[in-house]
Amino acid sequence: MSRDTYASGMDLDKFAELLLYICERQITNRTFSLSKLNLLLCLSDMLHYRRHRTSITGCEYVRGEYGPWTVSLAEQVAAMEAEGRLTVVDQPVGGFLQRRPLALASADLFDFNGAEIASVEQILRAADGQSAYQMAELADDVFAWRELELGDSITYESARSD
Repeated sequence: MSRDTYASGMDLDKFAELLLYICERQITNRTFSLSKLNLLLCLSDMLHYRRHRTSITGCEYVRGEYGPWTVSLAEQVAAMEAEGRLTVVDQPVGGFLQRRPLALASADLFDFNGAEIASVEQILRAADGQSAYQMAELADDVFAWRELELGDSITYESARSD
């Protein structure tokens, strides 16, 4: 990918590398899915903003039906699949079809600082063993999203202070 940045400030390279990093770290998590990936990305960005007043990726988030949602997740996953850096495997889990993202390349963390990785790691530890529903509950502790209407933008400023 090129070093493109959307007008919103989204850094596509950092977004892609963070996505791969989370997929790598969740390789043994049997319940890891695109929904959980989405929540982990959002929680990591919002927690980091809460602490440092800057996001990791600059990604845009909206209120989804079951929690916060990354606006460009599907588009970025498709682009990474086309590049051969990621694949999404459909597998049955408990009577449902789980869409499980798997990294096919290692994340390049060169552009990340220690505080950014620490924010991601804290979210990964907090979310360990949690269902997507429980992770949406965790999001309530990090930022305000339930007060919004379906499809409304979630601002980084909505991150709750420590």
